[in-house]
Amino acid sequence: MDKIEECTKALTRSIQETEEYQSFQRLRKVADQDPELHQKLNEFRRRVYDVQTSGETLDFYSEQERLGRDAAEFRKNELVDEYLKTELHICRIIQKVAFQVAEAIDLDLDGVLDPM
Repeated sequence: MDKIEECTKALTRSIQETEEYQSFQRLRKVADQDPELHQKLNEFRRRVYDVQTSGETLDFYSEQERLGRDAAEFRKNELVDEYLKTELHICRIIQKVAFQVAEAIDLDLDGVLDPM
């Protein structure tokens, strides 16, 4: 287990050293300097998360549509747009790593996980 922890720490450092992560940290610091913007970002991110993880399909499409309209307006702010793009990129890096590990470990997940 020590080797896994060591490799996990090395992987974490590698992600933190990427240009994308560094950019995300810079953008986060700027956003954090404006408490109102910081709050709005967190509220928006919470709404996105709630829509994506909601099991209810009845209102899913109308909520997706409403979220899309709100996002278009919110993302007119250049800082917000860059922040969300960079955050998404970091999340995709993490997803890709998780999928690669799951596939390599061969937990017989055929048809359960769709790689990116």
